[in-house]
Amino acid sequence: MMLEIIFVIVYCIAFVFNVMGNSIVIYIICQKRKTSTDYLLLNMAFADLVYGVFVVIFLLALSSSWFAPKYYHIVVESEVFCHVFTSGNIAWVAFVDSILTMLVLSVERYFAVCRPYSFKECFSTRNVKLIVVVSWVLSVAIIAPRNSGQSCSSPRGDTAKVVSVISVVLSIATLVVLIVLSVKIYVSLWCKHSTIQPSEIKEIKEKKKKKKVTLCVLAVTVTYIVCSLPQFISNVLRVFRMPGTEEEVIMVQITLLLTFINSALDPYLFSFQNKRMRMLSKKIFMCKSNSQPQVPAPEQQVP
Repeated sequence: MMLEIIFVIVYCIAFVFNVMGNSIVIYIICQKRKTSTDYLLLNMAFADLVYGVFVVIFLLALSSSWFAPKYYHIVVESEVFCHVFTSGNIAWVAFVDSILTMLVLSVERYFAVCRPYSFKECFSTRNVKLIVVVSWVLSVAIIAPRNSGQSCSSPRGDTAKVVSVISVVLSIATLVVLIVLSVKIYVSLWCKHSTIQPSEIKEIKEKKKKKKVTLCVLAVTVTYIVCSLPQFISNVLRVFRMPGTEEEVIMVQITLLLTFINSALDPYLFSFQNKRMRMLSKKIFMCKSNSQPQVPAPEQQVP
């Protein structure tokens, strides 16, 4: 019982931070001239916000047996409500989209840092908008078969093992890609000696700004890797053992909580690494009467 209370408290705190942080990031990015990175960060913030809201709906529906037992079966066994809310499908679609967007962000930063001459062609505003649409379509395609039956319960038996194997393979691929790209970006920006002469002030400033944006993406990537490791371990255990033991149930609860916390941390990682976001966040929280937060003068666009 004590563990459940702790989970509820942490979820409540993370939910508040999720909604506040991601809403502010969405508002701030919508107020300014957008780069390709901004569109990806905007999509990631929206996906994290949707994930946070619908995970709470999912958890409230499943826990309705505690505070509304009369309506539990109506809520859980309703086909429409099941596939839209109770099963967590929308939450998992947003979760997958957030991961796909993070992968694209890492690739985008790789091109910006390591292949700058190909960057503008590959990551034009038009291409990035198309990538965002495709990421949502792929997310729906990945999650759609998850709950094709009439029950809101998780897959069991052989189906559970197949789902776990697929999750393990995708998790390994995602982690490998993120780690490789992050290492390449880090080495290129921070380990290689620059050939820029001190007199070339413009190039030096652009590299500093590029480092700030890249550091933001790297911080989000590292946070995701740390928070997703328990989920990866849980999926591996599911491949070799049937789920259902008390330890595995607790592991699943912990992994869900960590992914939820991750979605709440992302907007603050964006803000801490972006001066404009920090300034606008302060203006929003100051709540000046008779005036709306004004967007600072646009900074020079840096890939």
